[in-house]
Amino acid sequence: MECNGIPCRESMEVLKVDPEHLAAFTLPEEALEYEPAGDDVFLRLSSGILERRLHSNVTFTEDEGLAAEHALRNLRQEARRSGKRFSPEICHEATRYLSATRGNHQKALSLMEATENWRHHYFKDGPLCSADIAEDMKHGFAYFVGRDRAMRPALVFRASRVPEKWRKDFDIDRLLRVLIFCMEVMLRFMLVPGKVETSCLIVDLQDISIKDIPISLLREIHQLFTAHYPCRGFRFYVCNVPRMLMAISHVAKSLLTERQKLKVRVLSDVRELLEDFAPHQLEQDLGGSRPLATSFLPFPLGPGPFYPGSAPRLSPVINLHKASDLKEAREELERTRCHAEASPSSVETHQETASGRLTSNSRSPDSFDLSQPWTFREGDEVEVWSVSQNAWVAGVVQAFFPQSTVAEGYQVPPGTLKISIPRGCKWIPQDLISSNVRRVISTPSIAEQCKEIANQGRVLLSASLVEEHSPHRHPTLSRCTHSPGSEISDRCIRATWFCL
Repeated sequence: MECNGIPCRESMEVLKVDPEHLAAFTLPEEALEYEPAGDDVFLRLSSGILERRLHSNVTFTEDEGLAAEHALRNLRQEARRSGKRFSPEICHEATRYLSATRGNHQKALSLMEATENWRHHYFKDGPLCSADIAEDMKHGFAYFVGRDRAMRPALVFRASRVPEKWRKDFDIDRLLRVLIFCMEVMLRFMLVPGKVETSCLIVDLQDISIKDIPISLLREIHQLFTAHYPCRGFRFYVCNVPRMLMAISHVAKSLLTERQKLKVRVLSDVRELLEDFAPHQLEQDLGGSRPLATSFLPFPLGPGPFYPGSAPRLSPVINLHKASDLKEAREELERTRCHAEASPSSVETHQETASGRLTSNSRSPDSFDLSQPWTFREGDEVEVWSVSQNAWVAGVVQAFFPQSTVAEGYQVPPGTLKISIPRGCKWIPQDLISSNVRRVISTPSIAEQCKEIANQGRVLLSASLVEEHSPHRHPTLSRCTHSPGSEISDRCIRATWFCL
């Protein structure tokens, strides 16, 4: 029996998670629809080396050359020749081991064998169970809190929360057990092959003095993940670094390779995380807008969207991780959306996302810049762009929320418009208003225009008034009844008029 062209053995059961220990947004809808491109797929270093960042369902490219194919072929042949067998999970990781060893198939095979032996030893007594690990998770030193702009899950490690007794007794096994649990949950439920395959690690050193930094502990963690979860870490952010260590880091950075510099970022300000994360994906002490998490199992994961500066979705699809496979998850997502749009009484609250749906960077057909959202008032007639119908839909402004509030059971971000449409309602966040909402332009009668001018006490200018009478008749000037002392034509041909 082979898997990925490599002799394989029966898969081991390494994880058992109770349903109540999985968050509703373990697998968000955006992750299923995300289409990675550019540096999120391949990264070319200045040396010319091409680093692959996605390994599943992505074929070898011309840029990678024949060397990558030869390395994989040699690894397969060496595995068959040596009679070594691996679990399917490790067979699927073959190109990651090759990437970690720069294409050396013999070293890659040795690492695969080491991981196989480690897994058989570590899980020999059975799988990690969420119920058994729940007590240790309460300390909150390791948990997933959100995703970055490319849907990569962000694992937060807070060194100050590691129990003091564990540090004194060097009880590293319990700490590693929590981290391994987090990684296995991510691999099983949170990734999408060919789209989202890596994670970010945010190391928080708040309230840790330089002498208390657990160097040996961090080294142990690094070795574990490098050896047994190769190429699964996209980037490591280190924040709240003690001043002295920050000074040292600037010197150390000059000694790092280009690849290491891309992977490790020592932050001078936690708000730098907002370059890669939406505010609602991070806790406040990490530069985000979420309150500090107090419960860590299930992971405190929220809804998308995930692009920087975005506001949380008001009516997201939940529990997609419960599907038996990704195909079923996509079908469930489509069914949920079709049901929401087909129901006349449903409230249409989906804020469109990055892959083919509305974002602050994707403008709808014929869209144009409008005035700021606070110029919209209750009762204004507008048109809203509908992705499902691929057309502008008529609507009426029901409310504008200048400040963050709770309305109809939703946490509404500041600057949101609520617009009624034939199928229900749309809640439009401030950053999408200018590209996805437009006014219904109508030409009121002269009397209505004059009345509006008089009421506001302003000077208005209008053009292109429609000729209501015969075009052969000359316009007749008459006194404006709404603005005494001014004259205006009630029958003009594309004339400019003033009401003073």
